[in-house]
Amino acid sequence: MSKPPDLPMSPSAEMLRMAELGMLSAGLVHELRQPLFAVKAFGELIRHQPEEAERHALRLLEQVQAMEDLLEGYADFSRKPLVDLELFDVRGPLRSALVVLERRAAAAGVQLSVELAEVPLVRGSRLALQQAVVNLGANAVDAVRGAEGGRIDVRCRPEAGGVRVEVQDNGPGIPAFIRDQLFVPFQTTKATGTGLGLSLSHRLLTATDAELHLLPGPGTHWEILLQAA
Repeated sequence: MSKPPDLPMSPSAEMLRMAELGMLSAGLVHELRQPLFAVKAFGELIRHQPEEAERHALRLLEQVQAMEDLLEGYADFSRKPLVDLELFDVRGPLRSALVVLERRAAAAGVQLSVELAEVPLVRGSRLALQQAVVNLGANAVDAVRGAEGGRIDVRCRPEAGGVRVEVQDNGPGIPAFIRDQLFVPFQTTKATGTGLGLSLSHRLLTATDAELHLLPGPGTHWEILLQAA
């Protein structure tokens, strides 16, 4: 039996999708302007200061890498989120995420504490959870990098009707002025951030029946709620 054709989006859904893509495109253009200007500037320096060409070329390549990261993040965000649900133990994808976070934390001189309690199986996406924890953990590392006593806690524990996963740092926390725009693409307080990682994590988790919330401090305290199988 042949597969039935996909139903077209309703006019309202199509308009919302076009508006979303328009917003992303405008943000992308805005974000690319600064590194493009820097590339042009370093190109001019290489032409006029050939004796410093190697140093300027390295800085130019850094800007090219920044643009590549931005475009990859934009492509990831523009794709349809994963919606295939499965039953799994959250400790599996958490351990995979911690392999990445342990290296980042060690390189930044940050203490990483892990507490993975016995929990029930949940219904959701392993990949969405793993990607979200890596992103939240990486942001936490950046928040406490270089701070004395910098610490990140990753925990999972049973929750009524499911499982709670927490990622918390003891950094300065998220400024109040950006809290109502946490999941808006291209919104970031980091000098080198794209502002897409948190938006993508929220989008993936929401599409797979999970929830992502920012809790009151101290520091930055995130919770991911997953439904029990």
